This record gives sequence, C-alpha cells and structure tokens, in this order.
Amino acid sequence: MTDQDLRSTITGIAQRTLGWKGALPDGDLASQLDSMQRMTLVVAIEDHFQIAFDENDEAELKTLEDLVRVLKSKNGPDVD
Repeated sequence: MTDQDLRSTITGIAQRTLGWKGALPDGDLASQLDSMQRMTLVVAIEDHFQIAFDENDEAELKTLEDLVRVLKSKNGPDVD
C-alpha cells in the first residue's frame, strides 16, 4: 500500500468508527480527538491491520503521518 492508500484507509476507519466527517487533519490529530475517540480509533486500526501498537508507538501517534509511519514499520511497505 502506498502512503496515500494508508491515509485513505485510516480516514475510512475514522469515518466508520467515530462518525468523522471529511478528511483527517494533517496536523496534530491527537488534539482533535478526546481520549475515548483516540482509543477507539487506535483499536479499530489495530483490528483492521491485525497489529498491536506498543506503549512507545502510542506515545508517538500524534498525526496522520505518524500513523502511516508506524503502520509501515509494523508491516513493512506491503501493509494490507
């Protein structure tokens, strides 16, 4: 998957699980979500990609680009 494919997939997950409207912001995503929304999104992403974020990953997940980078590091360039 390309970075754009990952961004689109993550946006789709946010739209389905959080009722998010439109695209996710490029900046600090964490500041746009309350703690429950953030946890819900993280769990949905873990379920979708069949991965588990560790504590260090979760501390780094602030932006959409952070999510893309961590997903690629977990599953390599062929993230499904």
